[in-house]
Amino acid sequence: MTFDERLDAREARRIKAEARASDRMDKQFDAAEPMIGELCREGKTVYYVTPPGGRYREAATRLDLIRFLIRNRYV
Repeated sequence: MTFDERLDAREARRIKAEARASDRMDKQFDAAEPMIGELCREGKTVYYVTPPGGRYREAATRLDLIRFLIRNRYV
C-alpha cells in the first residue's frame, strides 16, 4: 500500500465517521423536539422541559434545552 493510498483510505474513514456522527446528532435532535413545551410569560416565550426522571427546566431558546437533554443523556 502506497502512501497516497493510505491517505485516501484515512480520509474515507474520516468522512464516514463524520457522516455517522451527523446522523446520530440528527436523531438526538429529532427525539428531543417533542419533549419541549412552550409558555408565554409576561409577553415573552419561555421554553420548558420535564424529562422522565429529571427536573423541570426552563430556557429562553429551544436549542439550550436540546443541548441540555443531549448532554444529560435524556435522549
